[in-house]
Amino acid sequence: MESPKSPSKVKRFTKNRWLLRIGAAIFILMLLSLGFYLELDHGKAQVVLMESYYTVVVDCGSTGTRVNVYKWMVSTASNEDLPILLHSYPDNTTRSSLWKSSCQYHCMQTEPGLDKFVNDSFGVKESLEPLIIWAENVVPHERHKDTPVFVLATAGLRRLASDDAEQVLEDVEAVVKGHTFMYSKSWIRVLSGTEEAYYGWVALNYKMGTFSNYPSSPTLGLLDLGGSSLQIVMEIDDTRDDVHMMRSKLNSIERQIIAYSLPAFGLNEAFDRTVLLLRNNQTRERTGVSFEIRHPCLKPTFVQNYTCYSCAGYRKNHSQLIKAELPSLFLVGQPDWEQCKRLAIAAAVNSSDLNLLHPSKKS
Repeated sequence: MESPKSPSKVKRFTKNRWLLRIGAAIFILMLLSLGFYLELDHGKAQVVLMESYYTVVVDCGSTGTRVNVYKWMVSTASNEDLPILLHSYPDNTTRSSLWKSSCQYHCMQTEPGLDKFVNDSFGVKESLEPLIIWAENVVPHERHKDTPVFVLATAGLRRLASDDAEQVLEDVEAVVKGHTFMYSKSWIRVLSGTEEAYYGWVALNYKMGTFSNYPSSPTLGLLDLGGSSLQIVMEIDDTRDDVHMMRSKLNSIERQIIAYSLPAFGLNEAFDRTVLLLRNNQTRERTGVSFEIRHPCLKPTFVQNYTCYSCAGYRKNHSQLIKAELPSLFLVGQPDWEQCKRLAIAAAVNSSDLNLLHPSKKS
């Protein structure tokens, strides 16, 4: 027969049981606290991932000055991840008087290009300020001071003498300084032709998603026909020593890029050369104060006054032309496909050989 437990043993067992219960309760509370902390910390991480920022980019081209606003999100999971583009402006909700129907895409633009405003700070301000004000209305006011603005010029300013280009950039800085966005002097500059080609290639492949799908999706090459210059860029496999070759590292992947920028082969300058060839080759008829030029590549209903900068020798050493020195021309469409092809070839090879326009007849 089992002997009965002493009162002291029963008391000690009861006390230990309560201690175990208290210890278990404390342990459970610690687990709950840890879980709550981890959930809170995870929530904070999610907030960081969803926090957006803005950038403003002003593109100073040869034909006009354009502005775009981009809203981004950056992942904190890896420093090597590319930012995620949430939205770009202008869009259908941001129409204004600056919206140009001549642009093939959403476009806020002023004309002409800033290269036409050498020693004309008022002209620079008139072109740039409406674009900056429009961007200030797009970006929330409380984000202005932490939103960078980049003003990047391309072939229009590249063709100017360096002193003239620097003067235009100083006038641009004076305008930007008077507004609320964050800026740096180094963010207001002229891109080299290679930089312009490379950034265009990055933008194209980012938009098409090829960087995130690499290597299953090879990158795309780019042929960018601008107003004054032509950019050609693609990824290559070999590592040849070439002045046009550059290395790019995106998403921790290093790529070999070859990039060309051909000045004076943009659409507008090439067209100017066709006008110059026709002006030197046609019997010109005066229409009021203008000379009439009959262009074989234009439709018969085309009639327009035209300012031909190339016809006046508008180059780096002749950048300070006044309007009175520019020839006033009157373009009239007179379609002739064969003549147009010969004219295009002459302009493409930058030739002044008028025999290209009138090849000898085959016997």
